[in-house]
Amino acid sequence: MEVNVKAKSKVFWICVFASLGGLLFGLDQGFINGSLKFIRDTFNWTTSQGESFASIILLGAVTGAFLSGFISKAIGRKNTLILASVFFTVFTLWGSVTDSEVILYITRVCLGLAVGSASFVVPLYISEIAPPKTRGGYVSLYQFTITIGIFLIYVSNTAIAHSSAASDPWRIMLGIIAIPAVIMFILILTIPKTPKWLMLKGRKDKAKEVLSNIRETEESVDLEIKEMNQTLQYDKGGKKIGAMSLLSKSFFLKILLLGVLLQLLQQLSGINCVIYYSGQIFAKAGFHSPMVSTIICGLVNMLTTLIAIFFCDKWGRKPIIYLGLALMFVTLIIIGLEFVRIESGIHLNTLGKTAVLSCCLVYLLAFGFSLGPLIWVLCAEIFPLEGRDFGLTVTTMTNWIGNFIVVRFSLSVMESYGGSTLFFIFAAFCLLGFILIGLFTPETKGISLEEIELNLKKGIRLRNLGNIKFD
Repeated sequence: MEVNVKAKSKVFWICVFASLGGLLFGLDQGFINGSLKFIRDTFNWTTSQGESFASIILLGAVTGAFLSGFISKAIGRKNTLILASVFFTVFTLWGSVTDSEVILYITRVCLGLAVGSASFVVPLYISEIAPPKTRGGYVSLYQFTITIGIFLIYVSNTAIAHSSAASDPWRIMLGIIAIPAVIMFILILTIPKTPKWLMLKGRKDKAKEVLSNIRETEESVDLEIKEMNQTLQYDKGGKKIGAMSLLSKSFFLKILLLGVLLQLLQQLSGINCVIYYSGQIFAKAGFHSPMVSTIICGLVNMLTTLIAIFFCDKWGRKPIIYLGLALMFVTLIIIGLEFVRIESGIHLNTLGKTAVLSCCLVYLLAFGFSLGPLIWVLCAEIFPLEGRDFGLTVTTMTNWIGNFIVVRFSLSVMESYGGSTLFFIFAAFCLLGFILIGLFTPETKGISLEEIELNLKKGIRLRNLGNIKFD
């Protein structure tokens, strides 16, 4: 049996290049942390206006995620990534030079379109390229590049804030994001279209050609082609089932609802309150150098995602998520209790500040190896091929809607009701997460997308989709 020795390295580099969409996602997401004060000073904005600007990108992201489902099905996952990289480049540069508040808002919305598109298509692309045994780790690579982007922009913003003599340092903070956007555009040109999209378009020969370059044996290529044929011809008449007709199928509605709830869990656990506003949180807790603490948080968030990359295909998705939820719940409760003290007029001593910082770090660590990467992994795995674009469109939009709610209202809740209320709300959602993961979420480690799909269509319970293989 002839083995393609270059297949593993090809898959690795293809997935790395595709995951650069996550890097740009992270850069734009983390940009607000450290730059918002300067933007508010430039335009004389209130807290509410600044909060509105910080969250406007998320409305664009909802729209971008919605449109990407249709665009990626029409022109392919690769071409959608190319389009996103163009948007990242053009609107980052335009936003950095404008003096108009209206234009700045427009560019931020357009960057949201690119962010939403990337958040949709990168996990989809990687899940359709990677082999089943390493798929979880490669999709987790997407979350890792997001955290790299967040960490790099934290460092960059802090350095520029302390060293730039410019009157509006936020312009430099924003403009430099165009550099990785151009690099992404060039590298994405070199990657192939996904075999599953090619099969969806009836281009079987081209799909087989792509698989032959990224799979180690001809037998594995033939097996994947056979399984894709099976899933595409599920109905008795042998006709392909479209996404819209899938909405009349109970199995699809169940898996769609699960995906929506998983994405809401990821966001309502509070991660983007910390990502966007950690500087303000640490300032309220009495830290003298809140941005230094923010950089430390960004570093922890980045490095711990590696746990998911290396272990989710060995330990499974659900055990890692359980551990993450437990740690997040405990740390959010402790932070909430410390804010109860702050709100009662007690100034935190060194021990109290250490507790807040340590709990934020553990919280980010837990999210970084669990809900952060693995919700994207699960949502990229659970949908049938005909409805994958639609399913990921809806769930990715849900993610951004949840993100918008958290970013738009977190500071207002802190000012009106206190940080303790905010963190206790986030902790309650983590508690609900145990029910969602335990009762309804399948373990998808090591099973092909086609096997998951056929199990779903046979009516097997959601939590058992990954436990039963077909012959």
